[in-house]
This record gives sequence, structure tokens and C-alpha cells, in this order.
Amino acid sequence: MPPRRWMTLLLVFTLAACGPTASSVDLTPATPTTVQLRGRLTFAGSTTVQPLVDKLGGVFHQRNPEVGLEIAAGGSVVGIKAIHQGTTDIGMSSRALHAAELDGISTHQIASDVLAVVVNPANPLQTLSQDQLIDIYLGTITNWRELGGADLPITVVVREESSGTRGAFDEIALRNQAPLAPQISVGITAGDVAALVTNDVGAIGYVGFGNVESSLRTVAIDGVVPSVATVRDGSYRLVRPLLLLTGPLSQPLAQAFIDFVLSDEGQRLVAEDGWVPVR
Repeated sequence: MPPRRWMTLLLVFTLAACGPTASSVDLTPATPTTVQLRGRLTFAGSTTVQPLVDKLGGVFHQRNPEVGLEIAAGGSVVGIKAIHQGTTDIGMSSRALHAAELDGISTHQIASDVLAVVVNPANPLQTLSQDQLIDIYLGTITNWRELGGADLPITVVVREESSGTRGAFDEIALRNQAPLAPQISVGITAGDVAALVTNDVGAIGYVGFGNVESSLRTVAIDGVVPSVATVRDGSYRLVRPLLLLTGPLSQPLAQAFIDFVLSDEGQRLVAEDGWVPVR
């Protein structure tokens, strides 16, 4: 055999004996790894969204036991300000943000909420037009007899001014007007509104559909009762978004929580809790 060929074979055998070089490609399949989430997430904002986030957060923590969650409330305005100031990771709002509030904030809609108008079960009222509802809250109609009911003064129940539910109701139901009725009671939470209406035969109030209690009776608006079906077909118009908010100072971990909420499992939990899922 010519010397050159012997040298070529020797080189091939030498490389084979030495095994793979630095430039060799390892075709062994990689073993999948699961990234373990760790850290602490803080929340602030809407008292309407808080119970839903509590429920979602409990399941998220079960899936990620190394993540702690601190969920406070205070109202939608509090959540919006906290994101602007960088003092919380995720804000909660039960209304759409105004243009001036959006600067630097990313909004993530997790559900739609139905604003349900409620009365005491002893009140025979079945339906109101939106114009009649406005007249009640602006003080033009002050007695139930004007609507065919008993001779009984109307007590208007509202949420406090920082509430996202209050902001959404004033904007959507009252067409950007503030309530001016002569008899107004203020509830801090949806539970407070429910208690005020339950304990006053002449009261009328509003709560998120997920907060309708058995002690209340829902009133149809323009002949349409609030339900998942009437929200989806657009016939019931007193609807608002439920939002999670993030900003430039939110931890990357916040996005993992939002991704969970918008997953199939998260949206199933949203529906089970009485809200209309966005997916």
C-alpha cells in the first residue's frame, strides 16, 4: 500500500480512538427540565377582583409552592396608583382605565363582569328601563309608587368613590353622571351593598354578577336579565372588564401569574366563580 494511504488510515483510527472532539454534535435527546418558580407577588386594587384573585392565587400557589402571594384591596384607584408608583407587582381594576391613567400600564382582561341592579326580595319590581334607572339615581324618581309600586321612599345604595364598581356604574349605567338622589347609602364592599339592600325594603343597589346573593333579587334592564348568555349576545349592556395591571417595575413573575389566569384552567376557575371568562 502506498505510504500516503497508510497515513490516512492511521489518522482515522486515531480520531476514532480519541472519541468525540469539541466540535462533535451530541445527538442524545435532552432530558426535559421544569423551571421552579420562586418569589413573592404583591397585589392591590379592586375589592371586586380581590376575591377572584384570592381563589386563582390559591391554585397558583398549589402549582408553585415556592411563590408567595400578598393580596390586598383598597379599590381600583388604589391599584392603578400602586402600579404607577411601583409599589405593587399586579394591580386590580374592575373598570376600564381612562386615557390619562394608561401611561406606562399594561392591562390584562381576565373576565367580564355584569353589573346587576338589585332590590329587596319584598319589592315586586321586575324591570326598569335604563332611563328610569338613571332617574332613580339622579333623584328625579324618589318613590316606588311612581313606578307602580308601594308608597315607599327609594333608598339609593352606591359604592364609595374609589370603587371600580362605582366608577363603572356611573359611566355605563348612569351615562357618566353622578348619583344625586335625596336618600343615598354608601357601601364599602359588595357585601355591604347586599346587606343594605337586604335590610331596607325601599332600597335599590348594584353589585357585580358574581356577588349576587340569594337575599337579593335581580332587576331586568330594558327587559333583559343579566346572564352569561345575554352578555355574550350583547343584549345586556351593563358590562365591565375585570383587569389585572402591570407596569415597568412589576416582577417578571407577574407575567407567569397572568399566563396562568388566562390558561384553560384559570379561565375555568373564573367561570366557576360566577364571572364571564374572556376565553
